[in-house]
Amino acid sequence: MPSQHKTSGRGGYTPKWLVLHGTAGGSSAEAIGEWFQNPSAQAATHYVVGQDGHVVQCVNEADTAWANGRVEAGADSWWSASSPGPNQVTISIEHVKSSTDNSNELTQAQKTASWNLITNILNRNPSIKRVWADSTGGITGHFSMSPLSRERCPGPFPWQDLFTHLNGQSNPVCMGTVTADSLNIRSAPNSQSTVVGSLPNARVINIQSRVDGESVGGNTGWFYLGNGSGYVSAAYIKVHITQPAWCF
Repeated sequence: MPSQHKTSGRGGYTPKWLVLHGTAGGSSAEAIGEWFQNPSAQAATHYVVGQDGHVVQCVNEADTAWANGRVEAGADSWWSASSPGPNQVTISIEHVKSSTDNSNELTQAQKTASWNLITNILNRNPSIKRVWADSTGGITGHFSMSPLSRERCPGPFPWQDLFTHLNGQSNPVCMGTVTADSLNIRSAPNSQSTVVGSLPNARVINIQSRVDGESVGGNTGWFYLGNGSGYVSAAYIKVHITQPAWCF
């Protein structure tokens, strides 16, 4: 279901990141594909995965899909609003979620289809690393570059299952999801230290290390964020990558 909402080629750049989305509405991959053909859409991803496991392709991987163009305040530091823009260096996949807040979990058929699709994309594009995204590449959600308007995109997502599928237990990483409405990032592992930033609800984070600090609700753990920006209380993080053991 080819979409016109693309730019031919990638301006000489190579995809380094895979960005996963939720549709926040819609009934099927075909319906989303039809919307991406609508002149009013002005957007498209490379692929769409339906809840029934159907997959449609809307943009060739060699071309720049108009999927991730807005870099907002609080975005991960490696994204740039100038050249190369996020669309030039990413391949993007929508996952159909009928709830407008992206609260649906993936269906089993959708998960199986997505994992197969992602594996094939990575086999064709070895420049995309099979790890949680950082400045050198990897896999992340739309929230990574648009944490204000797309903080719930893709919404609940089985990241642990994905990375286990891609890597087994050979490449353990500690990751978690913010459970608070808004979570302060602090300069030290206590609530009296300077607030240096914040994370929205449902944001997935990469965790560099765990330390003991001030007890919050009986939990003395504090996580040092993978991007080095500061500490967050472990009381408000749901860890969902089961290795390494120090995550818990």
